[in-house]
Amino acid sequence: MNKKLLSLLVAGMFVFTACGSGNDKTSQSNESSLANNQTTTQEKLDYQSSSGNTMVLTLFQNPKTLDIQKTNADYFIPIQIYNRLVDVKVNDDGSKEIVPSLAEKWDISEDGKTYTFYLKKGVKFHNGEELKADDVLFTIERMMDPKEAAVNTSQFEKISGALDKLNGNADSVKGVKVIDDYTVEITLDEPFPPFLASLTGAPASIYNRKAVEEGKDKFGFDPEYTVGTGYMKFKDWSQDKEINLVKNDDYFGDKANIDGVKYLMNIDSSTSKMMLENGELDFISIAPTDLQSYKENPVFKDNIVDFQRAGMDYISYNQNDPYMSKVEVRKAVSMAIDRDLINKTFYNGEGTIVNGVLPPGIPGYEIEQPEIEYNPEKAKELLKDAGLENEVKLVMLQNSTYPEDQAKNEMIQSMLKEVGIDMEIKSVDMTSYWDIIANGDGFSMSIQPITADVPDPDDFYNAFTIEQSKSNGLSITDQQLNDEIEKARLISNQDERIKALTSLDQKIVQDEALYLPLVSDLNHFAKSPRIENLHLSWQGWVCGATQDVKINSEYNK
Repeated sequence: MNKKLLSLLVAGMFVFTACGSGNDKTSQSNESSLANNQTTTQEKLDYQSSSGNTMVLTLFQNPKTLDIQKTNADYFIPIQIYNRLVDVKVNDDGSKEIVPSLAEKWDISEDGKTYTFYLKKGVKFHNGEELKADDVLFTIERMMDPKEAAVNTSQFEKISGALDKLNGNADSVKGVKVIDDYTVEITLDEPFPPFLASLTGAPASIYNRKAVEEGKDKFGFDPEYTVGTGYMKFKDWSQDKEINLVKNDDYFGDKANIDGVKYLMNIDSSTSKMMLENGELDFISIAPTDLQSYKENPVFKDNIVDFQRAGMDYISYNQNDPYMSKVEVRKAVSMAIDRDLINKTFYNGEGTIVNGVLPPGIPGYEIEQPEIEYNPEKAKELLKDAGLENEVKLVMLQNSTYPEDQAKNEMIQSMLKEVGIDMEIKSVDMTSYWDIIANGDGFSMSIQPITADVPDPDDFYNAFTIEQSKSNGLSITDQQLNDEIEKARLISNQDERIKALTSLDQKIVQDEALYLPLVSDLNHFAKSPRIENLHLSWQGWVCGATQDVKINSEYNK
């Protein structure tokens, strides 16, 4: 079940030399091939862009803010303008390791509770302020300040005293201590092995105290105050139109090769396709229906980027719903849905059907799990034995931001109808969708996407705890499972922790059918031929590639 995260397609160039007059048909064939190659080369050279040394991308929505502590959706720009204490490196074999970023090194105490970070000296924020340990302290305490109403507080909740501050019972986070200007000590309430990995996540970005305190409500919106240490700087923002980033010439690490990144907003998929072909965009996601046309296009056939997503689509089962609170109904729904047909219809048959909690690309995925059974007849029997034959009525909540989900839901609706389950599709806008999910009422189930923020299995299992499931559409009440997950999460040995967590998949997916994992899709993207040295981040994000990418000026007007 191992999958490579990146498929590298290498095209070989072969030169054939003919001696003598040769066969007429062979000669004609060679002449035809040469003409085709000349045409292809000419078409590639005809592709031009007026964007200069700036990479042009799109955002699927106008960001709420560039304050990463106040959003759980708009990560793409912030990860370029801020840094974190540590980062993730992908090795040649696809494995991932945690490497220094703002911290040049760190120590972990023998009891696994205290982390001492030694900051790199001379690192400058975009406002010229030098990074100090006090900025790390400020960042954590701001996140846990109840007046800030941050949405990513779980990032630091394991730190001793963090919840006390969040709940208004303390003025500071006692577990964070500044030793000197370049040394900060973070102590947890108890050992938490995934803590270091969690610090690679976007919400753990480090802020500058002076900029945030002076900027106040302007932080996250005004470039003067929205500063980080990243390789890109925030230049300007025209609401609902575009956001511009520019290269940070004072960056402490390897500087970007391009001058900046322009993000365009409110661009639909058909328009973005046209803009890419006209040289106005540099990277787009390819819809499944367009893939073949790109493979046949002389300009783009060699500029298709494939990436196995470190995430998946799944169906959440809301146990606040009176029907979905019954395990017989949850199992019947899972057995009634033909995931193979969904894969073939909506993922080009290229997706990986997931049978456990973890998707490809996350440590522990390679541990095989039993296949989830597709058996409509058995689903009918389960409902009949439970006295629910032809009685179950469900509501599928749909995020209208993803129009492709309408067809998926209609297929699921038809599948459930065959086993006697009526399903209504309720489509709402993105804001309403997440409000309803968080509230936990008014729906039975929902298709949701999940992509890993950090290269660790912890977040995937944490989702099935009672506390976390209150806000993710699952509303689980199983205290025994909750305790088993919490116990496994605290195992210090990485291999043993992963083994303990994945051993719970049988209960989560099969015995209790708490959710239905669907497909981890193979994503296809098209890039401009002027874009070179493109290496997507380990999550498959193009925003993680802008530091290394190069632009071939041959294609610029």
